[in-house]
Amino acid sequence: MKSIKVLAIDGGGIRGIVPAVILSEIQKRLGTDLYNVFDLIAGTSTGGIIALGIGTGSKDGQPYSPNELLQLYVESGPSIFNKNPLTPEKELIRPKYSPDALEATLEKFFGNVEFKTALTPLLISSYDLQGQLPFFFKSHRIAAQPNYNWPVVSIARATSAAPTFFPPFPLVRGAESYALVDGGVYVNNPSMAAYAEARSLYANEAQFVVVSAGTGNRQDQIAYSKAKDWGLLGWATEIVPVFMDSVSEAVDYEMSALPGCSYYRLQVENLSPASNDMDDVTPQNLANLQTVARNYVASISGELDAICAQLKEGRGSSFPGVGRGA
Repeated sequence: MKSIKVLAIDGGGIRGIVPAVILSEIQKRLGTDLYNVFDLIAGTSTGGIIALGIGTGSKDGQPYSPNELLQLYVESGPSIFNKNPLTPEKELIRPKYSPDALEATLEKFFGNVEFKTALTPLLISSYDLQGQLPFFFKSHRIAAQPNYNWPVVSIARATSAAPTFFPPFPLVRGAESYALVDGGVYVNNPSMAAYAEARSLYANEAQFVVVSAGTGNRQDQIAYSKAKDWGLLGWATEIVPVFMDSVSEAVDYEMSALPGCSYYRLQVENLSPASNDMDDVTPQNLANLQTVARNYVASISGELDAICAQLKEGRGSSFPGVGRGA
């Protein structure tokens, strides 16, 4: 019996370069688009953008390749995270970046494509500030609930609205309104959410394979002597990476203990010489992130062989209503 295959992609800003490189290698080894292999693809923040790129018909009815998404980061990252001399002062009272360049990039990349073009079930995370609740975009709900269909650009903007970096994204559905921010505030590694959703979708299946692509493990060490006197301003620059890393590592612990689930965590343990920062878009760091990711891929070639051997059997089930143009 085939297993249900799930792909989950972490958040991490410009460090989305890392999973883009990893997924490009997996796709090359499989010789087919990733949506043909996975029964569900989930993503948070930068991982949500990648999931939307490889999982919808955003490129003239076809998905983007992971390598094309890599080029998106390299070419558009410097304009999205555009710093100027006033940025340090501005971020104390306003979002660090204007959303204009991000929105222009997403519009150029996704155009007017709608979520209903999903080629396999997609789960994209966000968080609603108004309701104080997680908000998941689920493409597989559209067939029964058409008001779950939105422009892909809106979903990409909502999932990547990292607090302190970009303002929230306003979303309306009928009489309901939402103020959405980056899903990384609670599910930066979306593996557990993706597994739970797959369990619900494919309730009669027994075996699951979850491939989790990370954006690199931050090696920051914050000493007590440094943090003990922090107030609001002190924590302002550290709280986002702290909570994103903590929830990711908690998910790793939980996923490794699940029965009936093979969990593969593809995570660069040390990003050096690349930066840990989500918004370091200097030419040197963009090059370093690619080098670190490619070195990592080379170092786990045997593990990738084993993973791809399982993935080559294809999706474990068919899901009615999902497919090209569904």
